[in-house]
Amino acid sequence: MRELRKTIVYILLSIGAIVMLAPFAWMLVTSFKLPSEVNTWPPKWTSRSFATSREIKVIPSTGMATNVKGLSLREALSFVAKKSVGLNLSVNDDPFYRGELTIPTKGAKYTPSVNLDEFNTFVNSLTIPIEVDKETPESFFEEVYLYYINGSSPFFKRDEFTSNILGNVDNLLNTIDMISTYGIDRIEDQSEKESFQNFLSEKVKQLTELRPKFEKFKIGLELVLSNDEISEVAKLLDTVELLYPGQNEVSENYNTGVENTLLNIKKNVDFFLKVNTYFSSIQNNVVDKDIKAVPMSKDEKVNTLLERTKDFRDFNEIKELTAKVELNTLGEELAKKLDDEVVERYKISSLDLSNLKSLISSFINLGLENNLPVRDLLNVSFDEFSRKLEESAGMSLTYISVKSKLDSFKESVDNAAELFRDVAINTLEFQDFRSIYESVNYAWKIIEAPSFVKEIIVKDGKTVEIIMDGVSPIYFIDDNIKTLSLKFTASDVVKNVFQNYVLAWQAAPFGIYYVNTIFVAVVTTLLEIVISAMAAYAFSWMRFPGRDLLFSIFLATMMVPGEVLLVPNFITITKFGWIDTYYALIVPWVVSVFSIFLMKQHFMSIPTELFDAARIDGCSHWRYLWQIVMPLSRPVVITTALLKFVGSWNSFLWVLIVTNDPKYRTLTVGLQAFSSDVGTLYNLLMAAATFTILPVIIIFLFTQRYFVRGIARTGLK
Repeated sequence: MRELRKTIVYILLSIGAIVMLAPFAWMLVTSFKLPSEVNTWPPKWTSRSFATSREIKVIPSTGMATNVKGLSLREALSFVAKKSVGLNLSVNDDPFYRGELTIPTKGAKYTPSVNLDEFNTFVNSLTIPIEVDKETPESFFEEVYLYYINGSSPFFKRDEFTSNILGNVDNLLNTIDMISTYGIDRIEDQSEKESFQNFLSEKVKQLTELRPKFEKFKIGLELVLSNDEISEVAKLLDTVELLYPGQNEVSENYNTGVENTLLNIKKNVDFFLKVNTYFSSIQNNVVDKDIKAVPMSKDEKVNTLLERTKDFRDFNEIKELTAKVELNTLGEELAKKLDDEVVERYKISSLDLSNLKSLISSFINLGLENNLPVRDLLNVSFDEFSRKLEESAGMSLTYISVKSKLDSFKESVDNAAELFRDVAINTLEFQDFRSIYESVNYAWKIIEAPSFVKEIIVKDGKTVEIIMDGVSPIYFIDDNIKTLSLKFTASDVVKNVFQNYVLAWQAAPFGIYYVNTIFVAVVTTLLEIVISAMAAYAFSWMRFPGRDLLFSIFLATMMVPGEVLLVPNFITITKFGWIDTYYALIVPWVVSVFSIFLMKQHFMSIPTELFDAARIDGCSHWRYLWQIVMPLSRPVVITTALLKFVGSWNSFLWVLIVTNDPKYRTLTVGLQAFSSDVGTLYNLLMAAATFTILPVIIIFLFTQRYFVRGIARTGLK
């Protein structure tokens, strides 16, 4: 029986331990999870972060278009020829940051060129229902595909197209009903009247049968109808001849209604399918390999950046900075260096320079809008650029406004024209540098790819951009590019596992938060120990009138909720001018009634004989406290210090209220960086919470025996 009771006790203790530790275990596990794994149900204790390979779902898109299905490479690469924009594959999955990336392009069809005579013949044979640029094959296909299956709201967008066609069916049925009810009697010829009535009845039957067939297109995984679905729509529309072949008093009204509804849709469907068929027919080349790429190392990025900027006027500054600063801050450092040089050379303030840069940028943008060779004109002089700009945009309100402000600026500085020219050239060069810098910073090294693939750019693991070169235009049939493959080395897996910790650390200035938290917690703890020790000693060993009453009043304050004291404390801090200072974080919390009570209980357990002996030897109260009482009270002191340190470390509300500047905030306040109106990034939040509480856990593990002894010696239950 005794063994049974013992077993039950162990079982209950084990269950209690599991219940207590489960939240911490879940926090740790979640800190390694990918975003899509956080809210899975049922919950899982594993993560794909530990996997050696991954499949990434993507949605092809192009240029400025949103993430829609479309024939991405096919229409996207028309942008390449015209706008130097490659294929954008938007990650419809968890982001990725490393690994060997494989883009399945092998077997995709394309054409390196389009025969212009054949293209013109084809275009002239079409009835084109939309306004489209027919000057070049590139512009034609670009606009057709952008209108029908790409862009923010394409013609064949599933929900809108299906609703549109169903609405047109209903409108046509209503038109037929109104004609049958109110217009049929206008037909004087009885034979024609009967024939038309039968025609309308047949159309009603056909349209009623077609309606549920169109409704099924509402359901689909893709945002935009596939080519097969568009072809099916065309076949359904072909099954019914909508126009009335005869003529009577109301047939014109009926045919007009048809033309304004389903017939218009049919024209657009047929037009797109003809373009698509022709487009597919010219794809005579086949890609012979997949695209494979890996992230560039820092040195490779730096070398690539220096190679692409070697002709820049500020190349020496760029080269110097790459050896001193991190790549991700290079742009800001270069801008600052260029600004400092201008400030020093022309003796103007940073504020004036900032205003001037804004004005000059407006001038440059205005010149580009008017197709002026801005850089060539600036190489001559700023006055030449300004003169040419006045000729082309002199009546523009923007020009007049900016010109007036620049003229006013001339009066306050020497060598104004030279200053304006330097600022303008710096602005242009920095724009070019920024473009190259962004490209290089996100570039991956190509291991294997078709010869016309110039560059692979992966932006924050959320988009993959394929830049093409040497083919104009390039069109791909790439319906199969729906997933990308990633393979990870052992080193990559380790980095993937701790990726959330890296992202969490970068999400806020946690380095500053750590320093602030340690400083505030240590100082607050030390001051509280000193003050509490002195107060506890006075209440336990010193005799003075009202001691017990005063101590009772002290204990009574423990009954007051902390929230009640929040406002008075804040008002006091405000009156002292301590907002956004360490004083506000430390001073209000250096006295703790609980700590005084805890120490007093322990001090009273020390034998009075020690005190008497010390007094006989001439020991003062001060000496007795620090040389005899405190060394004997090490467990309770450590316990008090640990409780205070943990409380100060985890303080949130007070820090949030009395600080606005991040340089005074602590770790717990930094955790709010992962929550917003759109949701909470739980995986990053758990990672941040883990490295936030880790120091406290380590401290507790090393001091737990003192903690237990301290609690035991105070007599607390």
